[in-house]
Amino acid sequence: MTLLLQLGFQGIALGMVYGLIALGFVIMFKGSHTFNFAHGEFVALGAYVVLALMAQVPYLMAFLAAVAITVTVALLVEAVLLRRMVGKSVNIVVLATLGLSIMVHQVLVMIWGVGSHGSAGPIGAGTVHVGSVVLPTNAIATIATSVVVLGALTFFFRRTSYGLAMRATASHQEAALAQGIDVRRMFALAWALAAFLAVVAGIFLASFPRVVSPSMGMVALVAIPAIVIGGMDSLVGAVIGGLMIGLIQVLGASYLADYGGGKLHEVLPYVLMFVVLLVRPYGLFGSRSIERV
Repeated sequence: MTLLLQLGFQGIALGMVYGLIALGFVIMFKGSHTFNFAHGEFVALGAYVVLALMAQVPYLMAFLAAVAITVTVALLVEAVLLRRMVGKSVNIVVLATLGLSIMVHQVLVMIWGVGSHGSAGPIGAGTVHVGSVVLPTNAIATIATSVVVLGALTFFFRRTSYGLAMRATASHQEAALAQGIDVRRMFALAWALAAFLAVVAGIFLASFPRVVSPSMGMVALVAIPAIVIGGMDSLVGAVIGGLMIGLIQVLGASYLADYGGGKLHEVLPYVLMFVVLLVRPYGLFGSRSIERV
């Protein structure tokens, strides 16, 4: 029972990281109707920038600088690349973000190399004992930070004028324009919010394990099953999908280690994704698309 509780806690922590990454995908999709395959590399970019700066300046300043740099890069991409593709085929836009992902990945490799580096996480590798259960402090920090960020996002979308404008834009762009909402500004805001979430997720993803490496971008794409499971347009679904993926990975890595060469847990998120797709193609919390013919 003790092992199950420890694994469950670690699974929730990892799931919250996936939830933050998935939220970035969903916010961008809702805000600009773009599925950005480069989002995983923005997660890696944020972690690398924090890692590079934390030895020179206090951690908070390194984090804020990483947010500023990542958001700036995201806004430049949105203004220079994606804004010029408005009205183009969805396939072209998706392929463009896939190409952008490869470009960002190669830039990271050129600057920092192919090897792994130390953790960019804000918390060390300590532990807290609750009875017989040993809880890693970085997992506690991950869950606490994620809850705060999710609460702030909920407040933003429900209580602020910009949040309401983003929701209106996501619901119906033409109607939002008719109400005087600057849709292009909402697109840029969606990219900026997604970039901020990428940095937050990146510093905690570097705690599972405690290294920053070029593979972080690919690891972040494990959040894609979370989006599909929860629903492409659901913020709540992104978090719940992330929690499901985190739990199934951590529990599978422990209890199914003797099967599939010890790699079965890496496949389980996609198995769960396909099961959900068979039952609810629009996700557990996604909106059903209704098209009048």
